[in-house]
Amino acid sequence: MRSSPNENRKHSLPLQFNYLSWAGVTLIGFLCSLVWVEIGEVPDLTPFQGMIGATIIGCFQALVLSRFFVHSWLWIVSTFIAWTLMGGSSFGVMGWFTPRTELIMVRLTTGLILGGLAGIWVGFWQWLVLKPVVSKSYLWILFSGMSWSLGLSLGWIIGGILLSTTNLFLGEVIGLIFVWILVGIQTGIALSYLLQKSRRIK
Repeated sequence: MRSSPNENRKHSLPLQFNYLSWAGVTLIGFLCSLVWVEIGEVPDLTPFQGMIGATIIGCFQALVLSRFFVHSWLWIVSTFIAWTLMGGSSFGVMGWFTPRTELIMVRLTTGLILGGLAGIWVGFWQWLVLKPVVSKSYLWILFSGMSWSLGLSLGWIIGGILLSTTNLFLGEVIGLIFVWILVGIQTGIALSYLLQKSRRIK
């Protein structure tokens, strides 16, 4: 009996996922998105900018995922849908906007709450892609929420501190860079765990 391409990939590729590579491509995707997406406050950003940013980051991440399952292009679609819908809501284009206040406690609490909600929302759409190919994929929603909650709050705090000490908006940009680094590392570790535990990679 002839094996399908998916079955051949299952037996030929070890389940070795490098979370640093995942974090790296996530950061590169964010930096590339800044060519088209201007960092600002919630009213300054449009759903269209969320579409662009999410598509770019999704493409970079899909390059890594393509080693583990065939239809990695669905990751781009799910990420695109999640950020487009979120960009059109009151949440705004999470990951590209900064808070209006410099108060650290406000940034911390707001980042924890909004980051958690955004992570769960994005994680849900990405879970639809992981579900057919990764066992215990439902954990991705939880991991995504936790990663964004911690990453966004810490990144916003770093941005606020740099802004208050330098009076330069560049501090906020650096803070958002830290957001994506932290989110990339945490979600990379989570995805590595799920892939290692999975026996249903197609």
